[in-house]
Amino acid sequence: MHRSSDRILTTHPGRLPNPDNQAEVLAARQRGDRQAFDAQVQSGIAAMVRRQKEIGVDILSDGEFWKVRDQGYYDSRASGIETREAKPGEPASVLVFQRERRTPEFRAFWEIYDRVGNTPMPGAEIRGFGIQTQRSAITGPLTPRAADDIGTITHEIAVSKAAMTAAGARLEDCFFPVLSPNWLSHFVLNDYYKSEEEYIYALAAFFKNDYRAVVDAGFILQIDDPALVTRYGMLEPALSIEEYRRFVQPRVEALNWALEGIPEDRVRYHTCWGSWHTPHTTDIPFEHVIDLMLMVKAGAYSVETADARHELDWHVWETHKLPEGKVYIPGVICHKTTTIEPPELVADRIIRYAKLMGRENVIAGVDCGLGGRCYPDIGWAKLKSLADGAALASRQLWQ
Repeated sequence: MHRSSDRILTTHPGRLPNPDNQAEVLAARQRGDRQAFDAQVQSGIAAMVRRQKEIGVDILSDGEFWKVRDQGYYDSRASGIETREAKPGEPASVLVFQRERRTPEFRAFWEIYDRVGNTPMPGAEIRGFGIQTQRSAITGPLTPRAADDIGTITHEIAVSKAAMTAAGARLEDCFFPVLSPNWLSHFVLNDYYKSEEEYIYALAAFFKNDYRAVVDAGFILQIDDPALVTRYGMLEPALSIEEYRRFVQPRVEALNWALEGIPEDRVRYHTCWGSWHTPHTTDIPFEHVIDLMLMVKAGAYSVETADARHELDWHVWETHKLPEGKVYIPGVICHKTTTIEPPELVADRIIRYAKLMGRENVIAGVDCGLGGRCYPDIGWAKLKSLADGAALASRQLWQ
């Protein structure tokens, strides 16, 4: 696991603004032209790597712009998942239960949001972020496929690895994000298993091969698990804090089961309160889940902390201690606003955490992925401010 040994290192959660050849990437995928798709993906990844290195990001991703999670993705990993049109009155995903949608004072906001989406992208059609008609669910025994089957994680890793190394990235400086079982449950519902435990561990089995393959390839594995906190506002009926904690704990245990045999220092864990640009008045406070997060067998924890709803969460660490040997990656750049944070503010946020945890235990991060969550040019400008702010903080922390 990386540590800030002589300066504050920088990273982000993975998703970056789309490369210039994004249209070609999508066209090749739609045609089913694997050779052209792989070539376009590698070209885009190379551009992502070069841009990150030029800006000054230390721990890199491939940008994730090429990943699509649809029926083809599910079929490449396991049998037993089916996608179809949702029937009238049937939920397409748990997003329809977002509690803040039912807040009367924001009704007009949600009507607009469902028409225009999160952040309309240049050249893209206006689409509704909250409107989903396809329902994916487990309809039979979920049986994972071998990790080296064609089209599975092994091929994806090989494409990413080749592109990143060709662009001059050292593999030890790269991470590869994969969803958590809990996050997948937002979008893959249960129409088969009789118990919640069976369902949870079936989803964990879905990813077990992926986790091992990423680490075996030489990447740092990142577990993407916004659901640790976001699911609190999407349960119907609503749960109390204690009930929610009992809901989350077995899901953390299932994730740890999927990570069995993988050294903690090869894993980093990311959680946030979602990429949707909404009021977030129903977010669960961090203090109620911090101990559950620290149960995850990971060497580093990446958490949203720059957003206005969570900027004061640093106070939680005044009464909680980061476990020995762990690394904290606080978000010091927010993905939910078009405002570019000045480097001085970024440095101030970094120093706040460094004083609490020790400078060597802090890496400067971003609240959530920037691709698709803010305009591309703003996303890159935010990453530049991240790097500049980390340099300012380093000069103060290593005088």
